Amino acid sequence: MAALKFKEIGNARYKEGKYAEAIEAYGSAIDEDPTNCTYYSNRAAAYLMLKKYDEALNDCKKISELDPSFTKAYTRASKCYSQRGMIMEAKAVLSDRLKEDESNEEILKELEVLKQVENDLHLAQEHLNKDDYDRASYYVERVQSHCTDSSHVLRMRADLLIGRKKYEDAASICWALLAKNRLDPDLLFLRGKALMYSGSTDQAMKHLEEALRVDPDHSRAKQLRKSFKEMEKLKNSGNDFFKEGKCNEAIKLYTEAMELDPKNANYNSTLLCNRAAAKMRQRKFKEALEDCNEALQLNETYVKAVTRKAECLLQMEEYEDAVREWEKATNMDSENREYKAKLREAKLELKKSKRKNYYKILEVTKDADESEIKRAYKKMALKFHPDKWNNATDEEKEDAEKQFKEIGEAYSVLTDPQKRRRYDAGQDIEELDGGGGGFHSDIDPNQIFEMFMGG
Repeated sequence: MAALKFKEIGNARYKEGKYAEAIEAYGSAIDEDPTNCTYYSNRAAAYLMLKKYDEALNDCKKISELDPSFTKAYTRASKCYSQRGMIMEAKAVLSDRLKEDESNEEILKELEVLKQVENDLHLAQEHLNKDDYDRASYYVERVQSHCTDSSHVLRMRADLLIGRKKYEDAASICWALLAKNRLDPDLLFLRGKALMYSGSTDQAMKHLEEALRVDPDHSRAKQLRKSFKEMEKLKNSGNDFFKEGKCNEAIKLYTEAMELDPKNANYNSTLLCNRAAAKMRQRKFKEALEDCNEALQLNETYVKAVTRKAECLLQMEEYEDAVREWEKATNMDSENREYKAKLREAKLELKKSKRKNYYKILEVTKDADESEIKRAYKKMALKFHPDKWNNATDEEKEDAEKQFKEIGEAYSVLTDPQKRRRYDAGQDIEELDGGGGGFHSDIDPNQIFEMFMGG
């Protein structure tokens, strides 16, 4: 009776999740009745919950000695192996029982489950090798529900997380596994890969070096180490060319570096941003903008890519978008004074863009000197002078007259140093005269033309 009482206490503690107390109670029951297989079986179940596999296996072996036909001894022993990913050993335990009882439905059912787990493991690895992370995830999840404490399956999960760019999670899994075996080259490689792709390149290289010290023939560690060293060399050479003003050569090397490891998103975002800088120096702002956008797709928190994107947009006169990007940059680094100054500049350019653009009217750049402005005025004024449009339609005459007037306005402002300075500073056109009476935009454009041609 005492043994049954201890068994009931053990069952109650098991249901409450107090497995250590359950084990103690079942042990007391065994002390009272050391030939009862059920007590050993229950204690094995509690040991399994605490991942004490060797202790659980010892209880299962004891049961098989007491009663070789006690099926739960084999199914529980099988789980001691399968939960650790030891599928062959788990199948062997069940097969031993089938030799004596070929029609045992419970054993046959467990064997089918293990065969499915074996197949899922194969498919999971196959899809990982193909970088098909969605399908790999499906099979890894299925396997992990059976192999709850398998280092091999956890390695696969780490590999999967790297593929899904969850580098910190992958590195954490590898770190936990390395605590059990610090000389596992596969784990060292995987953690190195996770660190590499998260941007911690120095730590990554240390892990790869250690993996190769343990296993000099580890092919994946050798390849990743080699490709990164080549990427670094190409990037540094590209930087040297950029400093020398050889932008085409720099662009070529940055592009070659990216092709070495397309999966290294963090590093490639840096290379794209560097390539954008080279294109910006060539005033290829549209192409540079594309590189910035691609860099931000790879690393959305890369503030340098945001600032270069903002600068491209400013140069392309996309002022509203430029303001938005500089606001984003200041939010990412609220203490950066340069970003705040650039934001003010972009807002000023946005304000200025809503006025007449005298530089566009004369088709000159903002840094055009007086002689360039005069040449441009002469060309545009002759083109739109009313005398040239005598035979045009009324609508065409009206449009030419309007343009002729604006050309005169632009010339009168951009050739007057004070007015031009105020205009460039963002002052409203109506205030450019500075005398409070407003800018005389109704000045006769013919008079300006005659003065210019007469001078």
